[in-house]
Amino acid sequence: MAAQRSERLVNLVIALLVTDRPLTRAQLRDMIEDYRKVSEVAFQRSFERDKEELRRIGITVESVTLDTFFGDEVGYRIPRADVELPPVQFTQAEADALATAARVWRESVLDESSTSALVKLRAAGVEPDTEAGIATQVVTGADAPSFSDLWRATIDRSRVRFSYRGGKHRTVDPWRMALRRGRWYLVGRDVDRDEPRLFRLSRISSAVTTVGAPGTVTSPEPEVIEAHLNRLEPPEPEEVNVTMAVAPGVRLGVMTTRAEWDGPVTEGYEVVTGSFGGYDEAATAVLRAGGRIILLAPQEARTVLAERISAIVRLEGNAS
Repeated sequence: MAAQRSERLVNLVIALLVTDRPLTRAQLRDMIEDYRKVSEVAFQRSFERDKEELRRIGITVESVTLDTFFGDEVGYRIPRADVELPPVQFTQAEADALATAARVWRESVLDESSTSALVKLRAAGVEPDTEAGIATQVVTGADAPSFSDLWRATIDRSRVRFSYRGGKHRTVDPWRMALRRGRWYLVGRDVDRDEPRLFRLSRISSAVTTVGAPGTVTSPEPEVIEAHLNRLEPPEPEEVNVTMAVAPGVRLGVMTTRAEWDGPVTEGYEVVTGSFGGYDEAATAVLRAGGRIILLAPQEARTVLAERISAIVRLEGNAS
């Protein structure tokens, strides 16, 4: 049910965002499969709940009078100015994080009915703007296995439980997913500590399980959540130097210098030292290279990489 609701909300956002003119309830019901399958009364209730849910997570849904003479025809739209960003330059880490979200979204949340919604728009005489910033074919080697489950739980207002940093389980009331400094975080209430906490998705070391019924999590107002995000945002990681053996043609995205290494090195690999914003960032670069980078030193970096690999193995085992 959570996946179905998530998909319906995504399709509603797509429909309201990729058109230059407001859409009526009748048009939206015709375009979105979940709305078509229910009675008129059920559709009206579902649509009102969906509008409020989008507004709760910070997406503005405007009501616009279409017939200025009679004033009885209402259309809906999402103002692009509220969701579009000015031109920005992404770092490699930020681009990887965005691509990870797009991959998980495409593979785990959306299906062919999203495409069907765009076809319905064209059939109704509304040409979708395919340059409106909706990407559906981004592929990356980065991993965020907990993204989809946490996103659904956040939309569904369900309490979740997971192991963090390989330690004890955390029980969390999820409030919002957020991208900070190139990494995805979950902000929510740590139930055991009864206080707001920020959790980096890459440090979640188990499968995410839902332990509460949908609708049981109550979130603060958006500005309160944003204040928590700003206050809880972790400090910039200390820059560290990592020595690696790198295969020909591999691009690290950081400044490197040649380094000396007394131990054995795979033939054709070059030993370099690179500066990263923490050992976790270095481990991500190694994993993204798919075996074409060998992390040599220091031991702290190798330990972080081993923990990341162990967490991925555990998640794969739980999934099977």
